[in-house]
Amino acid sequence: MDSIIGLRPFSWEGVIAQKGGRNARIEQHVKSSIRETRRQTVPLDAVSALIEALDAIDGDVGKALASAGLSTCRQLIEEGGQGEVTRVAFARLAQDCVLAFHYHACRRDALKPHPVRNFRLMCIALLACPDLKTAIEVAGQFQHMAFDGHGRLDLEVDGNTATLVLDTRIKGRGVGDMLVIMFGLASFHRMFGWLTHEEIRLDSVMLNFPAANERLAFNDLLQMEPEFDRAFNGFQFPAYYLERPVVRTYDELSTLFTLFPFDLLPPGYDSQSLKERAAAATSAALSRAEKPPSLAQLATMFGLTTATFRRRLTEEGSSLTTIRHDCRSLLAMRLLVESKLTVKEIAYRVQFSDVAAFRRAFRNWTGQSPNTYRQTGISPRQ
Repeated sequence: MDSIIGLRPFSWEGVIAQKGGRNARIEQHVKSSIRETRRQTVPLDAVSALIEALDAIDGDVGKALASAGLSTCRQLIEEGGQGEVTRVAFARLAQDCVLAFHYHACRRDALKPHPVRNFRLMCIALLACPDLKTAIEVAGQFQHMAFDGHGRLDLEVDGNTATLVLDTRIKGRGVGDMLVIMFGLASFHRMFGWLTHEEIRLDSVMLNFPAANERLAFNDLLQMEPEFDRAFNGFQFPAYYLERPVVRTYDELSTLFTLFPFDLLPPGYDSQSLKERAAAATSAALSRAEKPPSLAQLATMFGLTTATFRRRLTEEGSSLTTIRHDCRSLLAMRLLVESKLTVKEIAYRVQFSDVAAFRRAFRNWTGQSPNTYRQTGISPRQ
């Protein structure tokens, strides 16, 4: 029972009905309110949609609910109850259900299953990419390889619009099949946003499924309002996102995979300051042995003018010079402790062309020489 919270005697859909149907202004306000409260919880309607689809393929509904700690949900749903469940409990239920849908479809359509561990391996490969466009192209190659050439993830760019097309070769058109695709699209959308630490605005979502399959609870949960009966499964977004740098690191991957790809509630992308986002982009470039982005490049990445970017950093008590010094010093300290690179190689890695200058800078940062720090230092990650 601990996984079920916030029971309500009414539904937002009822509010819309009382206000005269699908009034655009009221509906938008309601959806916005629900979206804010669902960052940590999931509506019971989404649980109902999952177990209904699981029951349709003769799945073990009772076992799935018990595994997620949601055994009492079945009675609440049958009684027409309203409420919310924790995002952790829902992610566990979604994992069992979506994997059941996936394996059922693979058996039916004679397809090779796609284990979750493959998704993690793909994410590791994407971390090495310099920008989102390259990451999507690598993801497409990985998808093609994982499905032995029978699946694809294609990126198409037409002017200011980028289109991602997902083809898993699933032939069924049931609700379970559709949920596999919706979770797949949402997973890639969240993954690409996570890599760039910026929520990617979707212009449209297309599903090659009949409109009769629509489940409003999942539209809101996944923040998708799909267009049905389309020729392919995919989504469109502004092409300028393709230029965004990949700023995440391998160390952050374990946190992501605590519940992902089955916890699809959007993260708080706005929780980081501009200083932190600029530092992430700078550290990512240095970790790939690339020159750190310039002031103009960083401003473009975050959709700001150079003047606004500089002003906001100043308001946060920082500057690009300070950020670069911090990122270079942290990487140098980590490489001295964790790698076998020579001091000269580390100097070049953190963008010093002169080893003597690096030694002077390192002493200013730590009060020690690089060799002394290597013998006595502790990795900044510890």
